[in-house]
Amino acid sequence: MCGRLVGGHMTQAQMLAIIEGFLYGTPRIDPDAPPLVEGYNIKPTQQVGMIFDQDGDPVLSTARWWLVPSWHKGSLKDWKATTFNAKIETAREKPTFSRPWQNGRCLIPALGYYEWTGTKGKKQPWYITVERNAPVMFLAGLQSTRPDGLRSCTILTRAADADLTRLHPRMPVILTPEECLSWLQRTEDDASVITKYGTGWSGRFRAHPVQRFGIKDDGPELIEPEGFAV
Repeated sequence: MCGRLVGGHMTQAQMLAIIEGFLYGTPRIDPDAPPLVEGYNIKPTQQVGMIFDQDGDPVLSTARWWLVPSWHKGSLKDWKATTFNAKIETAREKPTFSRPWQNGRCLIPALGYYEWTGTKGKKQPWYITVERNAPVMFLAGLQSTRPDGLRSCTILTRAADADLTRLHPRMPVILTPEECLSWLQRTEDDASVITKYGTGWSGRFRAHPVQRFGIKDDGPELIEPEGFAV
């Protein structure tokens, strides 16, 4: 958890408009960012949208969803640790995540994410999102930049909200608009971040079962309630 994201299809102009609505200043676009992977079945190691702070300005970029720390000397394939998620409770203490915790915080936009329940071979996928005014929600992330300029990221997780524990004991840290700004600018102490961030959506989560799908499947029908896909 969280191992599949729903990003949908959003133009760069639309994303900029959303960022300007609740962040600060005029966002800059990273001209060297690799192309974004769009769709309804985004997987670890693919390129996801990402917003980070640089010298007081928000920057819209992309990052490989599976963090490889900047101090890793080998190739991406040499990095074997599972680092597409990191626990918010312990990330600041781990060698892989401690540096990004201090200077690599980011936001990862998404429409929602998936979880699976049941036994192996009969697992039922669920689509999970939150009720919100904005077209997307923002997940707390950490990003790292390698010497070759490649950015990679991880999604922070926390204990699942009571409404979602039946699906999985953990969930991504989904930030409120106010938390997005303070997360990027580090205006709250770590203790407050760890205990409070991502808890502001309680009672507003929405989850429904969807039809089983394969690793290469994509399209908006993937998030339709099971039995009602068109």
